[in-house]
Amino acid sequence: MLRSRFVSMVEGGGAAVMGRSHALSGAVVWLGGCAVVAGLGARPAVGTVVVGAAVTAGGALLPDVDHPGSVVARSLGPVTRLVAQGAAAGAAALRGASCRCCVGRGGHRAVTHTLLFAVAAGLLVSLVCWVGGDVAAAVVAGLAAALAVRGALRRRTRGAYGAAAAGLFVGVMAAALPGPVAGWWWVGLPLGLGCLVHSLGDALTFSRVPLLWPIRIRGCRWAPLGMRAPLRFRTGSAAELFLVVPALIVLGGISAWTLIAS
Repeated sequence: MLRSRFVSMVEGGGAAVMGRSHALSGAVVWLGGCAVVAGLGARPAVGTVVVGAAVTAGGALLPDVDHPGSVVARSLGPVTRLVAQGAAAGAAALRGASCRCCVGRGGHRAVTHTLLFAVAAGLLVSLVCWVGGDVAAAVVAGLAAALAVRGALRRRTRGAYGAAAAGLFVGVMAAALPGPVAGWWWVGLPLGLGCLVHSLGDALTFSRVPLLWPIRIRGCRWAPLGMRAPLRFRTGSAAELFLVVPALIVLGGISAWTLIAS
C-alpha cells in the first residue's frame, strides 16, 4: 500500500509537476539561447533549434535516473527500472564512501545532480554522436524527445503512442536535416545543458543539490546548495504551478516568436 501511494504521488502529484517543469525549462533554455544567437545575427539552423530543444528537454529529466520511481526510470519499462535501481544503489554507495557524514542518506539527488555529471554526460553523448553520426544523433534525439513528452504530460495522458510519435519525428528530423557544423557531435551540448538545468531547478526547492561535488563545502563533499530559504519552493506547490510554469511558458513563447520573426 505504501509503495502504491508513493508511485501515485510521484506520477500524479508533486514529482510529476516537477517533471513537467524540468522538461519545459530545458526546452525554454535552449530556445532562449537560440533566440539570443539569432538576435546577434547568426540564425541557427532548423535542425539545431528543434533537435536541440528536444534533447535539452529530455536531458533535463535524466538526472532523476537515480530514483526508481522517476519518469526516466519508467520510460522503457523493466530495462530502465533496472538501470535506475543500479544508479540509485551506486550513487548511495559513492555518497557514503566519499563522506562519512553522508552514510545512509541514499542516492537520490546525489552524483547525478552535480555539475560534473552534466559535463560528463554531455561529453559522452558528443563522443557517441561524433562516432555514430546521423544514426546515433537520431537515436539520441528520438529517445530524448520521447522522454520529454512522457515527463511533460500527466499520467493519464502520458501514452506510449504520443511519446513514440514525438521521438520518431525528432529522430527522423535529426537524420534528415544537415547539422549546423560537420556532424552531430554538438548534440552532447544540449543534453549536458539539460542535466545542468535540472540540477539548478532542484536547487530552487527545499531539498537543494550537491552541485559542486566533489569539492568540500563546510567539511562535506555533498553539501546541498541552493537559493536562500525565503526564495525556495516546494515541489508541486502553488509557487511552481502558478509562477514557475507560466513564466517558463511565456519565456518559451517569446523565444519561439523571436526565432520565427528573425
